[in-house]
Amino acid sequence: MKLLRLLAAGFSMSLRRSVAFRVNLVFDVLLAFTGLGTAIAAVLIVFTRADTLAGWSKAEFLVLIGTYQLITGLRTTFIDPNLSWFPETGIRQGKLDGYLLQPAPSLFLSSLSLSSPLQLIQVALGVGVLAWGIGVADRSPGAAGVLSWLVLVVAGTVVTWALSVLLACLAFWAPKLQLDVFYHSAWQLGRYPTDVFARPLRILLTYVFPMALIASVPSTALLRGPQLGVLLAGVTAAAGAATLAALAWRAGLRRYTGATS
Repeated sequence: MKLLRLLAAGFSMSLRRSVAFRVNLVFDVLLAFTGLGTAIAAVLIVFTRADTLAGWSKAEFLVLIGTYQLITGLRTTFIDPNLSWFPETGIRQGKLDGYLLQPAPSLFLSSLSLSSPLQLIQVALGVGVLAWGIGVADRSPGAAGVLSWLVLVVAGTVVTWALSVLLACLAFWAPKLQLDVFYHSAWQLGRYPTDVFARPLRILLTYVFPMALIASVPSTALLRGPQLGVLLAGVTAAAGAATLAALAWRAGLRRYTGATS
């Protein structure tokens, strides 16, 4: 509960800062609509020539895009404002020194204390596209499918946070190493079902860099029905990724000497 109160307090402060620059809201809305509109337009163009793509129908693609947009919105709202700049501000400029002196977990403060509330627009747009996909589907998802989707979306969000932490932890060993371009490029692959990729890349995106858990797996569970094995695998992957991120953080802190020392 203490961490939730800290998260709420940080979000409230970030929201007050954000609304002070109302012009940013207009640009954020335009960028969100442009990016999402481009993705949807590409899908609609494909499905004017085909009924399915790699076994996925138009409705399933829309559900996938909506799920991807929702998790992307959560990432850009709560994770990116903290960890995208961690190698620069946290390590080289010494912001981590201040976090280590606070009576709260340094990992939480470094990865979740700041937020970008205006990016929740992407979450709202994702929910809208998700509802559109469900509306045009041949059958409505059952209660088990909805519950499985929720569990897998939470698991995907945890994996997203853990991957960001792991990339940020590399700064403890190589402060000048910049992998943001690679990470954001790989993230874009999450908007497509893994079935469209060749087998080697599909294995990579499922087991090594689990982008499949971001959108493909939850979308499949929602419209095609849940599978207990997949559900357990998703929860296990989230728990394992979070544990690995925490261990990497602790190992990094043991190496960290402080920017002011």
